Amino acid sequence: MKTKDIFNFRRFGKYFVSDLRSCASNYWLSMLLISLMGLIIYIGTVCMGLAFTGEWSGPDKSFRVFTFVVSMFVLMTTMPVKCYGKITEKRFGTAWLMIPASSFEKVLSMVLMTIFVAPILSACIYLGTDALLCTIDNTCGAAIIPSVREFFDFFINESIATEGDIQAFPALAHFVKEISCPWLYVDDIIGISLWFLAGAIWFKSGKTAKTILAFIALSMVLSMAITPFMSTYMKEFAMRMTVMDSQEAVERLFNMGIMRHAALVDTINDTVANLIMLGLIYFRIKTIKH
Repeated sequence: MKTKDIFNFRRFGKYFVSDLRSCASNYWLSMLLISLMGLIIYIGTVCMGLAFTGEWSGPDKSFRVFTFVVSMFVLMTTMPVKCYGKITEKRFGTAWLMIPASSFEKVLSMVLMTIFVAPILSACIYLGTDALLCTIDNTCGAAIIPSVREFFDFFINESIATEGDIQAFPALAHFVKEISCPWLYVDDIIGISLWFLAGAIWFKSGKTAKTILAFIALSMVLSMAITPFMSTYMKEFAMRMTVMDSQEAVERLFNMGIMRHAALVDTINDTVANLIMLGLIYFRIKTIKH
């Protein structure tokens, strides 16, 4: 098989634009509602305040951040089904399979749309609307965008591991610094998006519900599978926890292999899981028939 049969930049560009238009046609209204959820919450909060207290007051920052996180999660769980769920249907799926693009190009377009284009566009609309509202109405307090920048600056440049009594425990400070880095959790977010994308193209009905149930079932199976391998480590960990009566004991605990390299272990684990999900998605697209 020639390389151009697998990927051709010009052909992929045309298909990606077509995929973008198709997804926008199927999902634009839902995405708009999700992206404007901050504005909807703002209007609802102001109306309730005027009705019950007679005061004009917008939602505070913590509530708006919570709403933003929930909105992005809803986007990740619903977008794949709306945009790609129909390929499991005979009529739409057959026509989709005949589109002149390779399986790799179709999967690449799906992944880019799911983990980059839709979330970034929705987040920009949400955060832009939030910034505009807080500029117009000072009862909202600070906008979310500056808070996100401050959050990253705090954890990446300063880190809570450099403050307070924790400085006396270098191993503990190293552990806290590693797990408090926001970038550590980007691959987890990507993994969630890929999981729901896989569910959208593998299941023929009840896609979102079955995807969630499959995730729960897989988590239970993996937990039972790794328990025998983790038992020795957990016994040692529990034993050390009971004798943490000195600085040296704390240091020995957080110098244990997994604790010392927590970020690396998490990154490797998430990377392997994401590669498996990509493989399942590609296998499904490559072998799908109607």
